[in-house]
Amino acid sequence: MKKTRRTLFIILIVLGICCLAAAGGILLYRYQRDRQSQETLEALRSSAESYTQTQQPSESSEDIPPTAAPTESAQSTPAPTATPQPTPEPVENPYQDSFLANEDMIAWLAVPDTRIDYPVMWTPRDENYYLRRGFDGGSDQNGCLILDTDSCVDPMTTNLIIHGHNMKSGAMFGELDKYKEESYFQEHKEMLLHTEKGLHTYEVIAVFPSQVYLKTEQVFKFYQFFQADTQEEFDDFYNNIKELSLYDTGVTAQFGDRFLTLSTCSYHVDHGRFVVVARETDCEDIYAPFR
Repeated sequence: MKKTRRTLFIILIVLGICCLAAAGGILLYRYQRDRQSQETLEALRSSAESYTQTQQPSESSEDIPPTAAPTESAQSTPAPTATPQPTPEPVENPYQDSFLANEDMIAWLAVPDTRIDYPVMWTPRDENYYLRRGFDGGSDQNGCLILDTDSCVDPMTTNLIIHGHNMKSGAMFGELDKYKEESYFQEHKEMLLHTEKGLHTYEVIAVFPSQVYLKTEQVFKFYQFFQADTQEEFDDFYNNIKELSLYDTGVTAQFGDRFLTLSTCSYHVDHGRFVVVARETDCEDIYAPFR
């Protein structure tokens, strides 16, 4: 009897050690994968930053014409009529390397002076493909920022909805809920979205908590708004986000404007979401086609 108990005890100890070793191996693997994903992102960011730095215009005496006093004849001659400025030449997309590295990348989102500086993936075949995958397709608990499959960049829908994990580390949309504080909004109003063709600039217009509702619930569902073809459709979205907003941003919009909606998990209710909506203020199709 004692021998049997001792054997069982040894077996349990061995099983415990095996379980701990397996758990340790899984954690180590996840750590290595997450680190590899972060290194991939850092390399992509560095590539864009290097390009931006090389494209900074340099000031020289050749760039600035010398100032001279006008002559008598020049003073009596009427000023020439202004001529239309030529269309700027397309420039290379600073995120070209990232777009070419993964065809699933649809844009790059950056919120200046925050940790939000990530590629945005779009996989209509499977919206959740990058839910727990990194940019390189490998396992990553952070996942990627994901553009909702019902949103479209080309042609662009009225509203682009981007989903991201609320990571405790602050990665992805882990710091998005800082917008609960109006003071944070005041310092981080601007958002930039680089697509293949151009740069879209946005300004935060509303910040609010929400949730994923049952299909039968007759309430405003921010995650179902993608296109406003009529004034009524626009007003329904616009009036609701302004009413729900935690504070008045002072930013307004009108029919024809486009929006960027960032959504992440929140734990104030079951299936909670924290939402930041921004209005497009500028759009420049300035990027040359990829070579």
